Amino acid sequence: MNHIKHMSGRVRWVACSGMILFTQIAAATAAVLPPGGTPPQPASNKGAPAAWVGMLLMVVLVGIVLAISLMPSRRSHQD
Repeated sequence: MNHIKHMSGRVRWVACSGMILFTQIAAATAAVLPPGGTPPQPASNKGAPAAWVGMLLMVVLVGIVLAISLMPSRRSHQD
């Protein structure tokens, strides 16, 4: 730990705590994975809609936003 000797006590504590926390998260994540290395697929993803449904929904929403933003405003005679 000679390379962090120049840091103050609080900064050194945060750096060491961050390294320990990162190591613990990495070890816990590796312990959860099966021996094959790939995580299992969630059951809720089996009946997901096709990709074109999401794209169609996005195009419809963008069209609605553009239509509303391009509508002319009605101005009164006082403007």
